[in-house]
Amino acid sequence: MSCPFFPERLMWLLALLGGLLAAVPALAARSAILPFGADTWSELRQSPSRPLAVVFSTTDCVHCPKVIDSLAEAIRKSGSGVRLVVVVMDGAGQEGALREDRHYRKARLIYVFDGDAVALRYKVNPAWRGITPYVALVPAAGEVRFHGGPPPPEALRAFLRP
Repeated sequence: MSCPFFPERLMWLLALLGGLLAAVPALAARSAILPFGADTWSELRQSPSRPLAVVFSTTDCVHCPKVIDSLAEAIRKSGSGVRLVVVVMDGAGQEGALREDRHYRKARLIYVFDGDAVALRYKVNPAWRGITPYVALVPAAGEVRFHGGPPPPEALRAFLRP
């Protein structure tokens, strides 16, 4: 039995299937929530292939979602290739809820503290007292810049400049 639209339908189906298969690795990567342990910060800082914008957050932080959203939008608009990373300091045991949160889903990587929070914060920056949001702008080369709250617009523009 012949159908005059079969080649078009087949092409449409193949295109749809190809798009779905291409999306699978990205979806799988976004669903992974990684432990942020004693060595994680030094591993993130050691010559990243692309710059990172790291937001340290807590689940009860009222300002963190806006900072995550604004950084995600600025990165998207800049076309700079900066990767957005979110570290949820009190997220252990809440991985399912974190995966569903629309703000956290904007991050390329999500970590949760795994260990003593005070010691982990000290490893990130000894001057950090645990206030969130805490943003670290990690260039591919050079010094990390820390900001309590959103980075000032001029600092963010300079960081995102391709």
